[in-house]
Amino acid sequence: MSFNRRRFLIGTAGTAGSLALASSLALPAFAQDRRIRHFWWGNPERDKRTFAVIDIFNKKTPGIVVEGETLGFNDYFTKLTTQIAGGNMPDVIQMGYGVMLEYVDKGTLKPLDEAVTAGKIDTSKIDKSAVAAGTFRGKFYGLSIGANSMATMYNTRLFKEAGIDVDPITWTYDDLKAVALKIGAKGGAKGTDDLTADWGAFGVYCAQRGFPNQYNEQGQFAFGTDILVDYWKLWKDLRDAGCTPSAEDTASVAGISDLDKTGIVTGKSAISYAWSNQIVGTQALMQDKLAAGMRPHLKDGKPGQSIQPSQFICLSRDSKDDDAGLAYMSAFVNDPEMTAILGLERGIPSQSDVRAALQPSLTEAEAISVAYFDAIQPHIGPLAPPPPAGNRECEEAFETRSAVAVLLGQAPIEDAAQQFMDEAATILKRAQ
Repeated sequence: MSFNRRRFLIGTAGTAGSLALASSLALPAFAQDRRIRHFWWGNPERDKRTFAVIDIFNKKTPGIVVEGETLGFNDYFTKLTTQIAGGNMPDVIQMGYGVMLEYVDKGTLKPLDEAVTAGKIDTSKIDKSAVAAGTFRGKFYGLSIGANSMATMYNTRLFKEAGIDVDPITWTYDDLKAVALKIGAKGGAKGTDDLTADWGAFGVYCAQRGFPNQYNEQGQFAFGTDILVDYWKLWKDLRDAGCTPSAEDTASVAGISDLDKTGIVTGKSAISYAWSNQIVGTQALMQDKLAAGMRPHLKDGKPGQSIQPSQFICLSRDSKDDDAGLAYMSAFVNDPEMTAILGLERGIPSQSDVRAALQPSLTEAEAISVAYFDAIQPHIGPLAPPPPAGNRECEEAFETRSAVAVLLGQAPIEDAAQQFMDEAATILKRAQ
């Protein structure tokens, strides 16, 4: 009895927290096949779409076989670190803007400039801003899969039942508190997830306080301890007012970014926070309809959000067949059949023809994502420079240690903030 192995993988790749290897079935390969591996962090919706795209590419490109590997975000970089140490990174890997500079400086990625010049990667229809965002140390390393910004997702049914009337594009933290209290008064779900342990949300707050770049030219924090103390007190106020799930519930998911753990999906809260490209994946996990707004603004503060590449697709240092990898990468962002499958799940495509082709067939969730992206344009700030090496380690220390200590009452906010700042300074100094 025979079966189609890629269709099998699509059906079995639904758990983003486990590794899915197309090669694991160990089917025989023809000698002429050139095999490359593509590794990305995913979720059930992203994995389903990406394996389908791999299937299309393999059918359209005889002689090249792409094998897919996927993990949840929290395990992805741990696995990648092991692969880097072993010299066996997949040929093509997914990267984020916030960590790109660190991996460029480690020498783990191959620049793409010569490939563009030689016509092996087509960037002719890709936005210049996206190419610029993928350029580090004067060389082009990251082919943008899409653009996105942070988003606040809310359950429209719960908002309607509570009689909420607020503009989620221009609302403030005071509005968030009022909304959360009204929703909580109805019983059942709390108003909002608690962002005490969310490094990205703290970055938005820093920008609102005048620090759009959290780092100075020396690679240390540009903001002071007082900013962090104020941020944690803001969320303590919301928590103490009953606007959020319990501190223990929030601490139990600190540092975990899987969409199925968000309060809007589990039913614990009416409002959750993610990225605009994750609207599609989140809606796929829900029956109630969601809608999107910006992160709450600080009254009289500066813009907190910006637009940035959602992810890059990159050629790794360990690629065994650069030409095959480049052919796949170029098709991933340019081929109309493949990009139709990918849709907007990884963000608004940076390729103009792809955007135009997708517009008439957008799903309801994708249309929400596009409308949100259009609505935020007057309210965003400039994209900050990429963070230095050590940023990822600082994020882990913030989310899984310092913020948890605050949530569980293991240290006063002022003490936990100073301890984090001291630890981060050591991390950043060591990473330089």
